[in-house]
Amino acid sequence: MNPKVVRHVGSWVSAALLAGTMAACSSGGSTAAPAASPAAAPTAADKGATAQPKNEAPVTIEWAGYNINDVAPDPNSEVLQEISKRFNAKLNVWTADSQKYSEVFNVRMASGEIPDILRLKGFELSKLVDSGVAAELPVDMIKQKAPNYYKLILDNDTSGSAFRSSMYKGKNYGLSAFQLDGTYPTSLVWRMDWLNNVGITKVPETLAEFEDAIYKFTNNDPDKNGKKDTYGLSSTAMQTVLGAFGPIPTDVIKGTTPYSGLWYTVKDKKVLMDAIQPEMKEGLKLLAKWYKDGVIDPEFVTGENKGGYWATSHAFINNRIGVTGNVMYYHWTPPLTEGDLGGPVYQEFMKVKPDAKYGETWALGKAIKGPDGKAFGANIWGYNNETLVITKNAAKDPKKLDTILKMLDTLVTDKDYYMLVNYGVKDKDYTVNKDGSIASKLKNPTETAQRGVSTFGMYTNNPLVVKDIFKAKYELADKVKGTGTPPSYLPSVEASGKYTADMQKLTTENYIKIITGDQPIDSFDEYVKKARAAGANEIEKQYTDVIK
Repeated sequence: MNPKVVRHVGSWVSAALLAGTMAACSSGGSTAAPAASPAAAPTAADKGATAQPKNEAPVTIEWAGYNINDVAPDPNSEVLQEISKRFNAKLNVWTADSQKYSEVFNVRMASGEIPDILRLKGFELSKLVDSGVAAELPVDMIKQKAPNYYKLILDNDTSGSAFRSSMYKGKNYGLSAFQLDGTYPTSLVWRMDWLNNVGITKVPETLAEFEDAIYKFTNNDPDKNGKKDTYGLSSTAMQTVLGAFGPIPTDVIKGTTPYSGLWYTVKDKKVLMDAIQPEMKEGLKLLAKWYKDGVIDPEFVTGENKGGYWATSHAFINNRIGVTGNVMYYHWTPPLTEGDLGGPVYQEFMKVKPDAKYGETWALGKAIKGPDGKAFGANIWGYNNETLVITKNAAKDPKKLDTILKMLDTLVTDKDYYMLVNYGVKDKDYTVNKDGSIASKLKNPTETAQRGVSTFGMYTNNPLVVKDIFKAKYELADKVKGTGTPPSYLPSVEASGKYTADMQKLTTENYIKIITGDQPIDSFDEYVKKARAAGANEIEKQYTDVIK
């Protein structure tokens, strides 16, 4: 994969999708983030991490750098007390309704109240900078003050986009989160029993093998019911087909609203809208042929999901299609540890096919390779699903900034601290299963917030710790980890908010009409002209300008 080519989801859809990743789609399946190996809550004396003299006054930090909710930690919470003691800090947590926090915080900031660290989601970085709220945080300072965190980001930056989401006009204004699951691409899911029934013994890896399989799924009675009632694919697997020719234009092609977000790449320091690139014309040409041949489910226009959990493909679990996509590995994992019920889509599948077995009935697959051997056809949501902005109040007080960076660096170096922040106190907030996995005792998000759990995790995983806790899941994930279209982490721009909805509608309508044959393949060229005139050029320009 060309390391200079990276991908971005339109800012509004990125917020929705990635918030879902943080909450409902966590591979751990608990209300808190993945945590460290079990240990009792550490003490400041144990670690000796407090650099300030014992008689020095605590530094006060106004904290709005978390998954905002309307419940503040109980001042008597052991979690809050221990963090405060360890870093000699008084932490004032900003609260608001999770759906309205940007409105509430904007009012507070307009009146002169400024947090020291702020969750960027819900705000435009350019406006925070231009209004004087956000302050520059040089990357060299991060490297110096939080070297272990800095190394973690750089080691996982496969697309040359580190800190881009917090960059504005060549300067950095914040911190990139690190979520391990975001480094894994979405997966294809195959009906392995269907493959075997039509004479195919392995999961397809190339475009030619993919085509062979979907034609046989359609024509060779893969479910052995004596009826011609199956198809090769529907909407979600189209992504892997288009990705065999170039970076993916969107996550799912379907005609129902809300339309899927548009994706952008950065190539040679210019931002490009993937959907209007010439490579997509080749992919659409192939999909149109398959649709004409009856290989694509004609109901793809309404999508594969008919309600309930978003990642469930009812067309797949109800024996209508033989391959689906745009899901994470953990949606489909079978039970792997004590008390594990399996992934949410696996559980739905088992209701329909209770005797199903992984590797025999279904299997996970990688994005397929195109004519040139590249495989862009999977989303890599990216490790940075959140950005935390440093404000002018923190920047002008070295003690505040040093403390914030020290808290972040400690998360990726100290297992006990990571455990305390993300899961709380052993036996009170969580228990340890025999296999070493963690079971939270916190009953709901309100109790979690009151205990102070996850409030100071800064959206950042310690990958070695997380893989230790969820060892079985990551062993499976690593076996099926392929390539895809990596993220670009572009900050929001005005043109994106102004034109994206029209671009999504125009793109969806034209893509569907070309696939179904309502428009000839050459109409793609006219669609590109319309898209550029309708806002694509301005979006590309503003994105390019902001990353210079």
